[in-house]
Amino acid sequence: MPNAKATERRPPHPGRTSAQRRALDAIGCGEPPRCSAKTVAALLDAGLIVEVGTEVRRDALGEYRIPAYEMPTPVHIAWCAAVAMSDAEMAALEADLEGLR
Repeated sequence: MPNAKATERRPPHPGRTSAQRRALDAIGCGEPPRCSAKTVAALLDAGLIVEVGTEVRRDALGEYRIPAYEMPTPVHIAWCAAVAMSDAEMAALEADLEGLR
């Protein structure tokens, strides 16, 4: 039977909270973040996402607007590379980042 730790999904966002990781994954895939305003504010402050306007939605009560977000191109490229990294490559990156603290 495989080791439970070995089968866990490795997060591609070292140093980010789980809520921030989920929001980055959603935004990186073109989806809305579905998270708290605090999480969005932290990602905006870090420069990992940018607001690109609003999206108009409608429901039984009428029309409303929600903010839309994207990753800047260099961040999106880094996100794609991190998602594609092997476990050994990610461990090395996390060690390098830990050394910067």
